[in-house]
Amino acid sequence: MAVLQVALLLLVVGNVGRIPILNLGERQAPLLINDLCIGAIIGVGSMAFLRARSLKLNDVAFAAIVFAIVGGLSAIAAVPRFGLTGFELTGSLAYLARWCAYFALYIVVINCIRARDVDAVWNAAERALLLIAAFGIVQSIFLPNFAFIVYPDARELVDWDPQRHRLVSTVLEPNVASGMLVIGLLAQLARLASGGKVAAWKPALMFAALIMTLSRSGLLAFLFGCLVIVLGRGLNKRLMRFAAVMVVLLIASLPKLVAFAGQYARFGVSDESALARVATWQKAGATFLENPWFGIGFNTYGFVQERRGFERLGAAAYSAEGGLLFIAVMTGIVGLLIYLAMLWFVWRRCRKGWRDPRATTAERGLFLGTGAATAAILVHSMFVNSLLMPFVMELLWVLWGLSFVAMQDVSRRSAQLSAQLSAQLSAH
Repeated sequence: MAVLQVALLLLVVGNVGRIPILNLGERQAPLLINDLCIGAIIGVGSMAFLRARSLKLNDVAFAAIVFAIVGGLSAIAAVPRFGLTGFELTGSLAYLARWCAYFALYIVVINCIRARDVDAVWNAAERALLLIAAFGIVQSIFLPNFAFIVYPDARELVDWDPQRHRLVSTVLEPNVASGMLVIGLLAQLARLASGGKVAAWKPALMFAALIMTLSRSGLLAFLFGCLVIVLGRGLNKRLMRFAAVMVVLLIASLPKLVAFAGQYARFGVSDESALARVATWQKAGATFLENPWFGIGFNTYGFVQERRGFERLGAAAYSAEGGLLFIAVMTGIVGLLIYLAMLWFVWRRCRKGWRDPRATTAERGLFLGTGAATAAILVHSMFVNSLLMPFVMELLWVLWGLSFVAMQDVSRRSAQLSAQLSAQLSAH
């Protein structure tokens, strides 16, 4: 558990710690400090599996394994179909290997974490998010274009976009940072809505940081996640009190916020950024329609688009916004159905958990927060490729794993209670 907690705390390093290992032309494929942490978790977890001579896999794990197999086979099949080189295939499979490594985090959690450790593990992730939020606010005010301060030789619009005073924190990208903050913020609000204790300054800090990202996708995802929480638990005084305080603070800061956002054309949907996303969706949709069943292969998008006559310009050319649409582009209808099955297993477990009267307040908050965060990131991924972002998915894999561990404990307690009642009835 200690290794996992340290790794989650080191999320705060973000993109500041990058080790370039593969050059794909317009894009560098770096090894992150976070990747090394994931490797350490997998190593320690593997030793634990061998020592216990046990490896538990559930419905989510099996779906993820099948999805990875489909992704790998589709990438290999793309070699003769699109004329990919061995180097290009290696680049594609390397990103699939990273996806599998982060998925392995889920396997470690469901096998090695006990119910009594669930809060401690999530608290480590929450502390990292609070540090990212706190530093991000300072960075937004005093360190504009922070990515180019960290990497002075980086190329504008190729390696990083110049974000000026938008909050990017150590993640160096405001939309990715917003996705991470949304997950943490919804987890806190879900606990609050379920009757748990949450220090008011924590969601207030994360909400302020989220606003300073000026990410429309982040705000939309947050609102959608809040809707899930309200539908799941209803409105209560604690949640309404917090919302009222946030609205008052937002209104008080509105003049400066409007001036700040106005510099970035964040109030419309016809600016260059929004129109570029529409064009990306159209191109991704056309690619899917040409390859509907098994897609074009995992992470081959940039190479295939080049074969279709589009120039590769920067890292953004290798992926596309669209969330589940991009999953379908890469792995086709077959891969999409498997991925949806995985999400359904998570959602079904969370919904059952937050409705279970035998679950504790903390457990109901965890189930509700996991469900709300999952739904929110699906919305977020329509505008940012967050379903394949390591930092975002690491948080989701951990939440999914912790919710499974908690549900197992709820089921165990329910079985014990049923056995006791049966024994009492038999005695009488």
